[in-house]
Amino acid sequence: MLVPGTFSSPLPFPARMRVGTHRSSPNLGKAHQALVEVVAAPIYPPNLMACPRPALLITLVVGAGLLFLLGTLAVALQRGVGGSVEGRTDATLSSAPPFTLTQLDGETFDFARENQRPVFIYFWASWCVPCQTEAPVIEALWPEYRDRGYVFLGVNMWDQPEDARQFVKQYRLSFPIVADEARAVYVEYGVQGLPTAFFVAPGGAVRSQFTGPLDERTLRGLLNEIAPGGRP
Repeated sequence: MLVPGTFSSPLPFPARMRVGTHRSSPNLGKAHQALVEVVAAPIYPPNLMACPRPALLITLVVGAGLLFLLGTLAVALQRGVGGSVEGRTDATLSSAPPFTLTQLDGETFDFARENQRPVFIYFWASWCVPCQTEAPVIEALWPEYRDRGYVFLGVNMWDQPEDARQFVKQYRLSFPIVADEARAVYVEYGVQGLPTAFFVAPGGAVRSQFTGPLDERTLRGLLNEIAPGGRP
């Protein structure tokens, strides 16, 4: 799922990945990298103009079809591999798997030490358009809910470290941010698109998850459902 609506670029890749570049990146998912390799391959033969007219026509039609398929695949990747459903969904996990990751500031975040408090886990990337829209909303609510005993955690994925840090600086994010460089946590949590949020009650039970952009009203409502003393 990544975003309904307007995309910042036709392909959901970090800015350093350009068409025609065969350089692989460990920070991209396999589906993204596969698309990079396909796009990088030449569509038309170098001696295109030397082809007979019927062959030229066939080549152009095939090339146009390939470009259409690549565009469709790019949109599918932007909206989430696997066709995830946008909006609130029933939690696919009964309890949040524990993990330990390094924060962008170098500190260590150990989920097992925090799961006796309400936890908001937010999977995001710098190239994710709705992430750019809702980052200020999340940051605006963070001080209020921090004072109420909540934990906010941003999990950066499929990203370049410098791009993630620039995003944090641009939107002045002050809640903890970790990097899922090994892409292990998002697999454990079954994340299929960005942004995806998990709302974890004290004790580790996942109450709900949300895929897609969150507005302030929706975010408040889901956060309040995992408040200490809230619904069992």
